[in-house]
Amino acid sequence: MIALVIAWAVTHGTLQVGVLPGSWLLSSDATPGRYSEGTMISKDEVPLPYRFELSWRRLGPEAGRSMHVIVAGGVVLVKAGKIAFYAYDDATFASGEWTPVAGNDPNAEHVVVVTQDSRHVEVRIDGALAATYALSVSRVRTHVGLGMKSAPGYRSAIYVHDVSVTHLH
Repeated sequence: MIALVIAWAVTHGTLQVGVLPGSWLLSSDATPGRYSEGTMISKDEVPLPYRFELSWRRLGPEAGRSMHVIVAGGVVLVKAGKIAFYAYDDATFASGEWTPVAGNDPNAEHVVVVTQDSRHVEVRIDGALAATYALSVSRVRTHVGLGMKSAPGYRSAIYVHDVSVTHLH
C-alpha cells in the first residue's frame, strides 16, 4: 500500500480550509434547478486499485439529499439511511433501488471507506460493509472526489476531514 498525496480542485461550490489540519468545509454552489452541488475532485488521477477514506457530516437540514463519492465509472450516493450507485445511466438508476444502511444519519460524523479495483466498488461506513457494486472498468487510473447535493438556490455545507487515498498493490 502506498499513501498518495492528493491535490484537490473544486468543480462546484466552494472549499474552505477547516480549523483543524486536514479538514475542509465544502459548500454547495446555490444554483437554481433540481439541486445545487458542492464537489471536490483530485487534480491528478490515482491508480487502481485504491482505497479512498474520509470522515464527513452534513452541516444542514438536508438529510434527504445525497452526499457522494466519485469513483471510476460512477458515483456512490449516500443519504439518510440509504446508499445507491449511479453509473452515469439515468434510466437504469431510475429503475433501481436505494439499499438501506442502518444508523446512517448524515448530520452525524461517519467514516466512509471506498475501495475500487477493475471489477468492484466496495463501500464501508463506520467499518460495516454498506454495499458492493460490480463495475467493470478498463482504465488503470481515475480521478476520485466527494461532495453533496443541496436545495436549489441555497448554500449548504459538509464538514470533511481525514481524507486519504491509498494505492493498493
